[in-house]
Amino acid sequence: MVMSITLSLHKGKIIYLYVKINGEPMSRILKAMIVTPMLLLICSSFTFASKIMIAKAALSAGLLPFQLGLSGNFGAAILLFLLVRIHSEKIPTTRRHLALYTSLALISFAAPTVLSYAVVDRVGPAYTSTVYSLSPILTMSFAAGLGVERMFVRRAIGILIGFVGMIALVQQQLTLIDTEQTLWILLGLLIPAFAALGNIVRTRFWPEGTSAQAFACATLLASCLIILVMAPMFEDVTQWRLTSYSDWGWTIGMIAILALLYVLNFQLQKIAGPVIFSQIGYWGTGFGVVLSALLFGDLLSGLALLGLCMIICGGLIARKPASQ
Repeated sequence: MVMSITLSLHKGKIIYLYVKINGEPMSRILKAMIVTPMLLLICSSFTFASKIMIAKAALSAGLLPFQLGLSGNFGAAILLFLLVRIHSEKIPTTRRHLALYTSLALISFAAPTVLSYAVVDRVGPAYTSTVYSLSPILTMSFAAGLGVERMFVRRAIGILIGFVGMIALVQQQLTLIDTEQTLWILLGLLIPAFAALGNIVRTRFWPEGTSAQAFACATLLASCLIILVMAPMFEDVTQWRLTSYSDWGWTIGMIAILALLYVLNFQLQKIAGPVIFSQIGYWGTGFGVVLSALLFGDLLSGLALLGLCMIICGGLIARKPASQ
């Protein structure tokens, strides 16, 4: 290990101290020690659950889903673009990178959204929300099959424990599923498959030298274009409005939470890989259940609390081995 220290003195007092270890600034090393994948997973999941709470309140106030999605994503993209410029970073815009951003918008947003609308209409919302719990299992399988990440027994056990915990958490919703719609139940399995595929694509084709906020900004802008195309198919866009303080307040809140969420998500994926990242589906649902109980008075059953404990245990077990 090689340590270098640079001092600046003025009248015998240290006014500047710069420390490097093996050529790396000490501040960057400390940041890497503090910002761990587990901490990022918790923060990302809590932010994800908070986004759901804000969306629920905004929709109840009269905003439409695609209107909220477009304004939130575009506003968050603007905030991240300013952050990218402040840090003198660049967003790659070659033909290959533009294709990547568009593909991610289609895989991670367009396809799951269209399927969700169709499946909710025919099978019910309970199945649509529950099926997302398959995303970590599918991500782990895809990652191992495509050689993106190795399969570890400990990680597989952790993911399965989290899955069981997720089922326990939403067990009351499972009774509301219309099991006669076999075809749409099978098609609904494509929703977590697309989510898992998006996780793999982001990791496998991450633009070299691109920061999390730059990649997130580009993906958000691409998703805005997809929303613009899709919105007239599902909503009456002439009913979009921002006419009250409430409308503006919820929209600004969604912009802020989305900007934070995307930075956390992409940073988590960058340092932890697709399998750990995919557990946001478990942890986010857990935080969502707790926040719903605190904010909206929803009841927490003993089985739901057991499910929360299993999700936490599964996440701890599934952490990437220290050797990596």
